[in-house]
Amino acid sequence: MRKRHSIDKAEWSETRENHYHKDCKDMAFEFGDRLIEVDGTVYLKRKEVEIKVIKPLKRKTFWYETWLKIKEIYNA
Repeated sequence: MRKRHSIDKAEWSETRENHYHKDCKDMAFEFGDRLIEVDGTVYLKRKEVEIKVIKPLKRKTFWYETWLKIKEIYNA
C-alpha cells in the first residue's frame, strides 16, 4: 500500500530542516563561532559574547529562517 503524499511531504520537510540546521552550524563553525538556541531564539556566540541572531516566526521553518539570517551575517 502506498504512503499518503502528505506524510512524504512532512518527512521531506523535516529532512530539509535538518539540512538547514547542519548548514547553520557549519557556517558558524567555519568562522570560529557557535550557535545557541534558547527559548526559540538563536544566538551566535563569538568568543564569550552572545549576539541575538533571530527569533524565527514559525517552528516548521525555524532553521530555514535562521539559515537565511546566518547567510546574511557571514555574506555567504
